[in-house]
Amino acid sequence: MPFSIDTAIDKPKPSAKLDALETHLSDQVAPIAQQLDRESDRLFSAFLALGAKGWLAPKLSESCSKLSDGSVSSSLAKSQGLGLDNHEYWQFQGAIARRSGALAFLQTQHQSAASLIQSGSNEALKPKYLPKMTTGDRRIGVGFSQLRRRPSPLRAEPISDGYRLNGEVPWVTGAGLFSEFVGAAVLADGSVVFGLIPLVTQTVEDQRIVVGEPMPLAAMSSMNTVAVQIEDWILPAAQLVGHRPKVWIEERDRASPLSPLGLILGCTEAGIDVLGQSLNRRNIDHDIVMQLRLRLSWFQTHLSKIEALPSSAYEQKLAFRGEAITLMNTCTQAAVIASSGAANMLTHPAQRVYGESMVFSVSGQTTNGAIATLNHLIKAV
Repeated sequence: MPFSIDTAIDKPKPSAKLDALETHLSDQVAPIAQQLDRESDRLFSAFLALGAKGWLAPKLSESCSKLSDGSVSSSLAKSQGLGLDNHEYWQFQGAIARRSGALAFLQTQHQSAASLIQSGSNEALKPKYLPKMTTGDRRIGVGFSQLRRRPSPLRAEPISDGYRLNGEVPWVTGAGLFSEFVGAAVLADGSVVFGLIPLVTQTVEDQRIVVGEPMPLAAMSSMNTVAVQIEDWILPAAQLVGHRPKVWIEERDRASPLSPLGLILGCTEAGIDVLGQSLNRRNIDHDIVMQLRLRLSWFQTHLSKIEALPSSAYEQKLAFRGEAITLMNTCTQAAVIASSGAANMLTHPAQRVYGESMVFSVSGQTTNGAIATLNHLIKAV
């Protein structure tokens, strides 16, 4: 095992910025986790409750919430981002994912959209969108995973004041909650255009957007993941987020192989929680909970150290991610086993966390990422 357990390691303390989040999640989210997994209305309400606290785009800095003249109005005072760094955001993600994977995934999609707008070239969009994205007054999803396909299913053609889009965005999460999404379309030269696209079925003259029915997914179906068909849709320059080079998605994947670790480690902890509850309920005395918590603590402690490694350590980072996924799957499978036949019920917590681990195992997955995870799985055979 390339990453060994050090039993002297303590779990890192959460940032003080996250104390209020932990209290909110324990009081308001954990008691209804099962309903959030299956009921879209309740999930969306939980999302908006995070927005009421200003927690929907925590990686944004406070300055991103200022008005275009540099001032901050009283109505936007609570809209400022938390300015979390990567490690703090992984803690933030993990805290939500421990209570509800569906809520964590929705927030992550919204944060990704905010980050794309923040790093984009359209300065006019930033004061218009970012402050309201922290509160949920603007709710934006993303749709760019299709860039990993060749050829890309969504194409863009330059026109006088923007781009004409045609094709499909095969995966967009949050239909019924997000009013728009940051979509990615490929130009003839292979470069990429990012822009804000409505997430509502509509026809404007010869332009058409068709949002499909929510997919019957095996896990977290309440998130309303859909495919979006786009015909001759005009993306005006005002809604353009920015341009990226042809190899953007490959460079992004290589630069951030650890990006889903917050979700993965949060789901791992959720699995351990359910495991412990089930063992207690059945009066089974076993040290597996302690052993798995030690293993989880090692990953939580070493994540920032692995992240700090240079880009040349890409394979080592992938191995770290692959082993973290293996641990997550072990913990959620242990929760199922400890819960016995009751785990087969869709209403059982073990079923929920097991499904969440399946989703997070492949979130943002690349070919190299799949191989790294398979390499760890085969060691257990």
